[in-house]
Amino acid sequence: MAVVLVLLATIANATALVLQRKAAQDSARARGVSAGTLRDMVQRPAWLVGTSIFAVAVTLQVLALSLGSIALVQPVLVMELPFTLLLGWFVLGGALRRREWISVGIMSVGLVVLLVSLQPTGGDALGAGAGVWIPGTIVTLGLLGLTSAIAERSRPVARAAWYGVAAGIGSGFVAVIVKAMSEALALGGLGEVLTTWQSYLLIPVAPAAFLVLQHALRAGRLLASQPGLILGNPILASTWGIGLLGEEVNGGAALLGGLVGAVLLTVGVFLLSRSPLLAAQEGGPRDTSGSVGTARRRPL
Repeated sequence: MAVVLVLLATIANATALVLQRKAAQDSARARGVSAGTLRDMVQRPAWLVGTSIFAVAVTLQVLALSLGSIALVQPVLVMELPFTLLLGWFVLGGALRRREWISVGIMSVGLVVLLVSLQPTGGDALGAGAGVWIPGTIVTLGLLGLTSAIAERSRPVARAAWYGVAAGIGSGFVAVIVKAMSEALALGGLGEVLTTWQSYLLIPVAPAAFLVLQHALRAGRLLASQPGLILGNPILASTWGIGLLGEEVNGGAALLGGLVGAVLLTVGVFLLSRSPLLAAQEGGPRDTSGSVGTARRRPL
């Protein structure tokens, strides 16, 4: 059930993103680079519907984390990338070629092999205690600050890539905190959530993660930042889940299967992130053959 819920959350996330891109493109075509473009975009039905669907996606992910381990739930989120591409194909146009289908197939096989091999279970986010949470939080926030600092001092392509990694770390840590909050909610309702100190980590971490994500989106084309955005979240969250919060995975030969699945998943993400169709959906012009031109994207 946790996998079903997070798959639904992933589809909802992808739908919301595609609808918001459609609103942005429609607004840009209608208003060009005028100062009213952003205001016009957020008033369009596609943007409003997309935002509402995003709220549903967040709810579904929280429910998934309340039912399953972090190492089970978070890796499924990588499928947002192919879902976004496929939904964008229907809504925004373009042509899916063999390259995209192969990449989606590699990602799908990799995810199935990873989860079936390792079968993550268990864990106790609240039972880990302050002795685990405090040093883990310090190290995680240190990584977030370090990758952001490297991004700020890097050239454009590297800047986008490093901000992507930082955004993945931030969103992964938010998921870890939400997991602790969901356990508290199951134990004692809202009152337990309010008296669980880990809940208050969300106050500084969520805005920081959102800010870093905005830097990643503005630093350059998603061609550079997408791999870090997609892979950083499950890597950070699964490290917390398995390494710090007591979640268990199959050992022995299953670890080799998990490694093979992770490699396939990573290869698929990098291949799909470089899809000309995905780049075109981000705003770059296409020629009649479906390739992306070199003209600068019009600001919104």
